[in-house]
Amino acid sequence: MRNRLKLSGLSIALAAWLLLAPQIGHSAEPIKFGVPPWPGVTVKTEVASQLLKGMGYDVEQLGVSPSFIFKSLQTGDLNAYLGGWSPQEDSMIDPLVEKGAIEKVTMNLSDAVTGLAVPTYVWEAGVKSIKDLDPNGDKFKRQIFSIETGSGINDDIQKVIDGDVAGLGDWEMVESNTAAMLSQAESKMKDKDWVVFFAWKPHWMNIQFDIKYLENVPGAEKIANKRSVVYTILPAGFAGAYPQAYTFFKQYQVPSEVQSEWVYEHTYKERSPEDVASAWIEANRDQVELWLKGIKTLKGDKTAIQAVYE
Repeated sequence: MRNRLKLSGLSIALAAWLLLAPQIGHSAEPIKFGVPPWPGVTVKTEVASQLLKGMGYDVEQLGVSPSFIFKSLQTGDLNAYLGGWSPQEDSMIDPLVEKGAIEKVTMNLSDAVTGLAVPTYVWEAGVKSIKDLDPNGDKFKRQIFSIETGSGINDDIQKVIDGDVAGLGDWEMVESNTAAMLSQAESKMKDKDWVVFFAWKPHWMNIQFDIKYLENVPGAEKIANKRSVVYTILPAGFAGAYPQAYTFFKQYQVPSEVQSEWVYEHTYKERSPEDVASAWIEANRDQVELWLKGIKTLKGDKTAIQAVYE
């Protein structure tokens, strides 16, 4: 009888271990971020990565395009994305939300603005709306400068061109990475040339450049002076696998002035994302405490805020 009780107790313990082991093992897998080459998302991801590492997680970052990120969120090759711009990327986000493949966890940035912009001297010359572009097409060389191939905004700009909205049917979109686009725009502005390019807030360009956002016209609402938000995107099942990290992501909401500061330090002052993130975390414990409120480490042996600052 005693042996039977011992065996029964051992069986219960073994069953409990088998039930818990997959969850514990899966939770210890790295959190893998997809990071497009956008300064705001780059530093925001680095700040999150350093906090998660402090909580005991292994973290990886892969620099890729948004289209690749959304594919990889479905296959499990990536499992976190902090750059879900809406409405610019809604065409990629919404179908995956509807099929239950991904989750929009929170708006990590709620007061963004995106749209085509021109230098103030061009604005003052009369180009204040999308409808004012084509009548001045020769001055712009009928070119619209935008960001990386595969970005949602590029799809929206191309649709406007293909639809000949406001006479833009014979215009060309020039795609490049963000740094190259801004360099081209800055060069033209130094020479007082006319240029129209994709811009957004928060970003250091709004401090360093004297620019104005164009008003929209019917059919061009997605590319002009558009109020936007940025979502944190996680794959389905993330909450069950990484419960503490999931709570962190829900609480990780960045004021626009903070993100503008990060971008300015990283891009304009040419500091590394790692340096910007670590210095900011060290100097801003009050904000970090809000993001880590009620959260424990991966092992559960201490609070996240204790682990990050010990």
